[in-house]
Amino acid sequence: MSRENGFRWTIVMGRFGNTAIEVHLTLLLTLVVLVAYTSVNRLLGGLIIAVWLASVVLHQLAHFLVAYRMGGDVTSLVLGPAGGSYEADLADEPEPQVLTALAAPATHMLLVLAAMCPLAFQGPTETLPLLNPITGFGEFSAAVPPGLTIVKMVLWMNWMLFLVNLLPAYPFDAAIILRSLLWPMVGRRTAHITTSRLAQAASLGFLFAGLYLAAILQTAPYVWSVPLAAALYLLVASQRDWHLLEKDEHQELEEDWLTLENEIEADEWLRDDPSHMVLVEQHYDQLRERYERKRKAQEDYEDARVDDILARLHSDGFDQLSQDDQAFLRRASRRYRDRRRDRGEGED
Repeated sequence: MSRENGFRWTIVMGRFGNTAIEVHLTLLLTLVVLVAYTSVNRLLGGLIIAVWLASVVLHQLAHFLVAYRMGGDVTSLVLGPAGGSYEADLADEPEPQVLTALAAPATHMLLVLAAMCPLAFQGPTETLPLLNPITGFGEFSAAVPPGLTIVKMVLWMNWMLFLVNLLPAYPFDAAIILRSLLWPMVGRRTAHITTSRLAQAASLGFLFAGLYLAAILQTAPYVWSVPLAAALYLLVASQRDWHLLEKDEHQELEEDWLTLENEIEADEWLRDDPSHMVLVEQHYDQLRERYERKRKAQEDYEDARVDDILARLHSDGFDQLSQDDQAFLRRASRRYRDRRRDRGEGED
């Protein structure tokens, strides 16, 4: 199965072999907030940003290595503020999907445990406050030796990333694990809907939290901007996930239709026995109606996406489009040509 990333709003930074490296705009937004907040102490701010970005890169690197180990061809890595997303051709089975998703949280936990080792010699007062997701950020100080500060940052940052990715809301890793486990029991559609709905609910929760912190508690911008960025992050990802679900369903419906047509052509008994043929024709008509509805919805989605890609193509150029957008544009161009040719033949 092709695990497509759940993001739009990305900037292509380059390629590593066959893998496109992209950055989500919410990561850049978070970076701007951190730079503004830490401008008073540039050394401390630089360390915070460096440790955070390194943790995000390790998050995606863990996905990449495990997906490759499981036989998946990773075509895209999107760096996000809480890790990101990836696109890989993995077997449509729970094991490779779960192991690939588990790789990043496991990496964060290993880094947390590794950072705890040197801090253990400093006593529990140096370690326990860092496990508080809210107040742990205040434990960093320029008065502390840089080496000890970096260890504390590694512990707190990776603990935070570990906790965030336990949220069962797409695109966090726990959602991928939950979806993979639900597939065999309730089917792909229900599994997708469950994690997408959870993402939308979490997005709404983060939005209210950000507004509450900003308007009621009147906290500093670096505090309330984090839940607002998370709300945007989840909303964009969940919407993208809906589009991917519709695309998968459309492809499955096409396969069902082609299979039915092949069976009708291959089986003589269907044509010889009228009663059998009536049942097949009824099923065929129902399938065709479903196909036409899905095809219309798919065409509407493709037209909207083509308009968006062409707008960015006009302003940024073809080379700035992601690999996914370039491939989609080529496929859409072929479909448009086929559609015009079919209409021309129909008129003749």
